[in-house]
Amino acid sequence: MEHSELLFKIDSQSPLPISVQIKEQIKWLIGKGLLKPGDILPSTNQLANQLSINRNTIQGVYSQLKEEGLLLIQKGRGTQVASEEEITKFKTQNPYFPFIEQTIKDAYELGFNIENVLLSGFAYMQLFGQPLKRKMRYLFIECKIASCTFYLDEIKRMTSAEIDTIDISESSEHILIEAIQNANVIVTRSDLAENVKRFADAASKTVISVGSTNDLSLLLNMLRGE
Repeated sequence: MEHSELLFKIDSQSPLPISVQIKEQIKWLIGKGLLKPGDILPSTNQLANQLSINRNTIQGVYSQLKEEGLLLIQKGRGTQVASEEEITKFKTQNPYFPFIEQTIKDAYELGFNIENVLLSGFAYMQLFGQPLKRKMRYLFIECKIASCTFYLDEIKRMTSAEIDTIDISESSEHILIEAIQNANVIVTRSDLAENVKRFADAASKTVISVGSTNDLSLLLNMLRGE
C-alpha cells in the first residue's frame, strides 16, 4: 500500500531534532502495525514539501532506518517498509509500544504535562542511568540431564541470576517465544538447539547447547570466568 498522504507532524520548538521526531514517528507507525511490510512511504520530496523542511533531512532519516533494517530503498521503486521477517524481529526486540501508549494515557488522566513527563524521564536517565541493575535470566529448555538441578542451583548461587525452565512438549509455541523473549541466555539440549535457535535469533538471544553433564560443567566454568 502506498502512504504518500501520511500525516507526520513536527514541532520546531521541541528540544528533539526534527530528524529524530520523524524517525521515531516512522518507527512508532511500524511498531503499531499502521505501516506494514512492503508499504511505500512518501518520497523524500513529498515529505519535505509536506513538512516544509529540507529534503536532505528526510533522506537522512530514511537512510538511518534502512541501516536499522526497517526500510528498503530501491531505485525506481521508492522507499518501502522492510520484509515481514525484519519487522517481526523489530517488534520482538521492541515490545514496549503498548506500554508507552498506556503510560501516556495514564499521565494525561492524572493531569500531567506529557512533554514535561517525557523530558523529565530523559533527564533522569542522563543523570542516573538505569534505575536498577537487572539480573540475568537463564532459560533452560528440556534440561532433563542427571545432576542438572545441581548446576541450576550453582548458577543461582554464583550469579544471583533468575532461572526459568520449560518443557517444549508441555508448552505452546506462544509460551516458548514469550519465555525466550524474557531470558538473556537460553540453555538447551544439543538435539533441540537448531529448533530453539530459530526463535532465539528473532529475539537476538544467545543459545548455549549442552549434550552431557560435561557440557554443563563447561557452562559453569564459563560463568565462573565472567
